[in-house]
Amino acid sequence: MSRVEPTLERGRELGRIEAALDSAKAGEGRVVVIEGRAGIGKTRLVQETRELAKDRGFGRLQAVGDALEGAMAWGVVRQMVERSVSRYSGETREKILAGPSGAALRALDAAAADPSEAELARTLHALWWVAVDLSSTRPLLITVDDAQWADRSSLQFLVYLSRRIADLPIVLVVATRPPAENAGPLAHLSVSRQAERVLPKPLSLEALAELVAARGVVPAWAVVTSLHAASGGNPFLARVLVDELDALGLPLDTDATAGQVGKLGPSTVFRAALGRLPVEAVGLAGAVAILGTGGDPWQAGALAELDAAGLSLAVEALTSANVLTGDGDHLVFIHPVVREAVLADLGPIARAALHGAAAKALRAAKAPADRVAAHLAQAPRGTLPDAAEILRKAAAALLSAGDPKTAAAHLRRAVDETPDDAALRAELGRALLRTGEAAEARQQLLVAADGVPDAELVAAAASATAVVDGPEAAVAELLEAIAARPGGPRDPGRMHLEARLAVIRSFLPHHRRVASDHLRAYASLSGGTPDERTLLGLLAQMGRYEVRPADEVAATACRALSHGAYFEDATGSIDVMVGWVVAMLALISADGIDEARREIESARRRVRAHGSPVEFAMVANAALFLNWRLGNVSVMEAEAEGALAAIGAEEPLPQVVALRATSTHFLAYAAMERGDLEAAAEVLARFDSDHGDGPSMMPTMWLHEPRALIALAIGNPVLARTQAFLQRDEMLAAGVDPPTIPWRVPAVRAAMLLGESDHALELAEEQVIIARKWGTTTEIGAALRLLAHADGDRRLDLLAESVGVLERSPARLHLARSLIDLGEAMRVARRRTDARTPLNRGIDLATECGSVVLRTRAVEALEALGDRPRRVIFAGPTSLTASERRVADLAASGRANREIAQELFVTPKTVENHLGRIYTKLGIAGRRELARVLS
Repeated sequence: MSRVEPTLERGRELGRIEAALDSAKAGEGRVVVIEGRAGIGKTRLVQETRELAKDRGFGRLQAVGDALEGAMAWGVVRQMVERSVSRYSGETREKILAGPSGAALRALDAAAADPSEAELARTLHALWWVAVDLSSTRPLLITVDDAQWADRSSLQFLVYLSRRIADLPIVLVVATRPPAENAGPLAHLSVSRQAERVLPKPLSLEALAELVAARGVVPAWAVVTSLHAASGGNPFLARVLVDELDALGLPLDTDATAGQVGKLGPSTVFRAALGRLPVEAVGLAGAVAILGTGGDPWQAGALAELDAAGLSLAVEALTSANVLTGDGDHLVFIHPVVREAVLADLGPIARAALHGAAAKALRAAKAPADRVAAHLAQAPRGTLPDAAEILRKAAAALLSAGDPKTAAAHLRRAVDETPDDAALRAELGRALLRTGEAAEARQQLLVAADGVPDAELVAAAASATAVVDGPEAAVAELLEAIAARPGGPRDPGRMHLEARLAVIRSFLPHHRRVASDHLRAYASLSGGTPDERTLLGLLAQMGRYEVRPADEVAATACRALSHGAYFEDATGSIDVMVGWVVAMLALISADGIDEARREIESARRRVRAHGSPVEFAMVANAALFLNWRLGNVSVMEAEAEGALAAIGAEEPLPQVVALRATSTHFLAYAAMERGDLEAAAEVLARFDSDHGDGPSMMPTMWLHEPRALIALAIGNPVLARTQAFLQRDEMLAAGVDPPTIPWRVPAVRAAMLLGESDHALELAEEQVIIARKWGTTTEIGAALRLLAHADGDRRLDLLAESVGVLERSPARLHLARSLIDLGEAMRVARRRTDARTPLNRGIDLATECGSVVLRTRAVEALEALGDRPRRVIFAGPTSLTASERRVADLAASGRANREIAQELFVTPKTVENHLGRIYTKLGIAGRRELARVLS
């Protein structure tokens, strides 16, 4: 088969690829998915892409999917990195390993030690940073051919990169056969809005004639027509047919040959490639096909039972026939279709025997467990005495790489090897839980629990039951297991079952009361174990929702958090980290400010050193709630914007949607404090557009309040009341009514505007009762201010009391509101002299908090008294947005763009864009002047 034939009828495809390369060179990354059936010319397009990129000065990484390596964690990613390293030695190699390539290998090695779901997110983010670094000095091309055989973990990284590629100088080109199903990473990559699909078409009759003529003979048109009909215009199959005609001595320029084309049969590929080669060469081809991309010539020769001389002759025969190509270290099939034909010709029994021999040889050579396991999975049972342990080790690596499906397949085979190993069944059950095969997972976990009485296995089986039969069945199963558990109420196994029971019940509104009573039995726990911290965290959350005394809730939350221990528990699970967040929100709501601040700073340090975007956003959510509580509007806004930026490309899992809802909520608050109602409405509309049809959850429930506040600001009390009551109804359905995000505030104001003063007073009095029950000065002071608006007869006294209470609160923005309301009320009551003091102090606090609306209102009130308060000119540093100020401060402290981007979980390009706007607003040329201007 000639390898110098022209690339035909691919001008349109190459034009789109060239446009992608030019776009990336200008700083805008692109994804190109070349999709088509085997032999259509995908590999040729990838080769042409690499040449085009080379001419444009791109760095280049490449990998080829392999059916065998598809069962190995991070196979394609390792292939890319190791290719970039393997060509070098000595000092050059050490230098490369000290840079991004070494960072990638270290990230993969670290991931293999931790099979948690959170570690996968961190590994993906670490690999993304490697791509960022590799593209920092020149644009980068990444090509993956035959991606249909790529391992799942590497495909997940390609999807992760594709969603974050827009402002990176990177082109990702993935060549694949059409996905077999509309699910999984490859399908997501092919249909995502970030990817452009290139679909090579079959060759026309004219192009096929030109392809044949490139061999030095002008074909008869009848032959061309027959070749086109037989191959469907597929370039590879057409070449195979022509090779077979040549081998049979049938002339291409004779019409009579056309009748022979249709007789060549389905085995043409194998016959054309190998049918006339020596038996030793055919045997070596089979060995190479079994070993896959990673097999070296000597391993293949040993598998084919060839000595050195026989191996040399077989390699020469295969390369001369254009079946294989070699670089000295590896033998690779010229085309995957040839490899598939070789494997098909071997038959299932011969294939299994060769896989068994390969497993033995690789085990003897101390090859990595995942490579040995890939063969064991297809070899006869009993091939190796330690097969189960090898498969178990490979499965652990696959779980850490986010491929539970292949991990479960390995573990099933391991259980077949040693069916009495209960611990092995337990691992299989946990892997099946992650694949969604809950029924089989439950079966395996219960069998394992019989062999190894373990509360963790019983609890995991209950999680599977919740999926199969519903949470009610899981609750019943856990209650039965707890009742049968030996030992007292503080037995560690019992505590683990109790914690799982509490978690499942927390999602059942009609179980809230019994769940609450159940949790209260654990109020005295010290928080010394992860299970105790889970129970205490849920108890703190319940206390906030059920409005128990705030000091009691704060104490519970502190024991749950245990000076950072709860956050350490969360490092293996995003779900556990949700528990950390709700415990933090309970603590902050209870005005546990100092403890919350210390916890957030500790968590932030951990996430900066080794975290993922979702973990960053979770810590940011706690921080923005704290800063809103304190009245730091600008800082809160920056935290909210930072969280949304960090998770902008994440999958919309429930945890991610909850984070986006909370950040959206507080961004709307910030926009309203600036007086930008349009921006507030836009941020809410954006969330609704992305997640409006999603399930209701607490953070989405709270969004009715800012919607109601916007409606009030634009003079629509009817809409405001509707939104407030929607929140009320959803909260009542869930059995919660916390005072910290009160639906009654907009409801009272709407009722007053609608002339329903009695209803407004009733609602305001309810809010005071709830606030006093909660017991924080923040809520009591805010509720008294609300009541003052509804009770005109006592307005001055209630506002004065509100100010007095809020003086003892950390909530400066609430205090500013009450001061300004008091000043305005005094002015209306003709106590003009008395009004000046609270108004002036309110102005100072509103300015300090960053509330433009509140300050403007106080200034207007003072001007009505005849005073002329000092104007604030929003120029210089004050003109920066919250996010710009955060970037400016980090840059002024000496951090490089990359360091800032890493700390804020954004791209260096985002930081660069921020700095460009900052320099323009401040009228400076660069970061050297930043510190002076900001000070």
